Amino acid sequence: YKLFGVGVKYVVPESGSLSFALLEHEQTKDTLRTSRTLVVLRGLPGSGKSFLARAIAEAYKDHCSVVCADDHGVKPENLEASADGHKALDKAVVTCCSAGTTSPVMIVVDDTNQSQDRLARLGEIAKEHHLVAIFLEPRTAWSFDVAQLSKKNSRGLEEAALEAMKGPLGEISIPLYFGFFLLSSVQDKIKCTANDFLKTLDTLEAFKKHMIDFTGKEESEVDLEQYFQAKEFLHCTTKFCNYGKAEGAKEYAVKKMYSFIFELSLTALFVTPRTVGAQVSLTEEQLLLWPADAESSVPAGASLPLGSRAHVTLGCAEGVEPVQTGLDLLEILALKQQDPKPDVVEEMELGSLTYYNEGRWMLSLREPIGARACFSSYYKRKESELTKKEPEKKKKFKCAIL
Repeated sequence: YKLFGVGVKYVVPESGSLSFALLEHEQTKDTLRTSRTLVVLRGLPGSGKSFLARAIAEAYKDHCSVVCADDHGVKPENLEASADGHKALDKAVVTCCSAGTTSPVMIVVDDTNQSQDRLARLGEIAKEHHLVAIFLEPRTAWSFDVAQLSKKNSRGLEEAALEAMKGPLGEISIPLYFGFFLLSSVQDKIKCTANDFLKTLDTLEAFKKHMIDFTGKEESEVDLEQYFQAKEFLHCTTKFCNYGKAEGAKEYAVKKMYSFIFELSLTALFVTPRTVGAQVSLTEEQLLLWPADAESSVPAGASLPLGSRAHVTLGCAEGVEPVQTGLDLLEILALKQQDPKPDVVEEMELGSLTYYNEGRWMLSLREPIGARACFSSYYKRKESELTKKEPEKKKKFKCAIL
């Protein structure tokens, strides 16, 4: 053990246990020093979380603030008795997130976080304050070895108590999904571009000729900004894992690239009566994170190249799930493959607009939009918890001028 401060013992892990992109990759570190991030640590007591938190704080120095569960009366071995502690912890995290220009760029939450709902709640706080959430657990050799943990943890917990905590933590080691989460600095630009596109599209005569695709009635008008419910936090899903239950989820090895910052290239915008989205053209390096069956598992994508389904959902029509966006993109690309030189309906300021029947429109951008994104993961509350929350109000597309 190595002592830092009075009465606190930090486990000193072996070499390699701090090999995270946010600690080792210079471009990632440079980007995260100017982009707001919530780093959520999880793991059993004694696994090295506090050491990891300190390493992150040292790497980001004045840009970082650590919020520790121990300081707020959280008892990881007794979650029921920790409800007030977690409320206090969340309040402290929210205070850090909402301190405006004086808030730290990186906020680290040091807690066991052994439940899906705790991870989801912290993810919600990040989303509400426009931070990217990164979920990390120590990579120590003993992180799940209760015999060693019983000797290393500072709470004096014995093997039986640690074993009881180990099960729930293992169940959520794999998230709902992995993906590229766009940094807040670029999200506004993309939302504004999509907003302008929708505003222009529904004024074009070519679009008005096919208005029935959206309205189902002749001579009806549609306001596309109102028609679609805008997505608040933009991302490009790579692998849907369903907490390890989805096929191939456990084999999807991404630890090396986790928390890495990538530059995504958005090459087209597309609209259908169901969704509006942006096509993402992945690099060879980014394709390493793309599942081999992402296209072939869908009839429309069977003959398309790997990575064709990559997209950012910008909005959905009422009652439509975001997963539909990728299916709509594959349909458009399959039609494009059949007719490589379709008639361009309109030359717009941003690029060429093409119509692919049945309400499918694609704007191929002259200049791709570069979007920095963090490769991270997402957790959602359990259904029973979701029903307790009030339903979300419909959000229209809006453009924030910064």
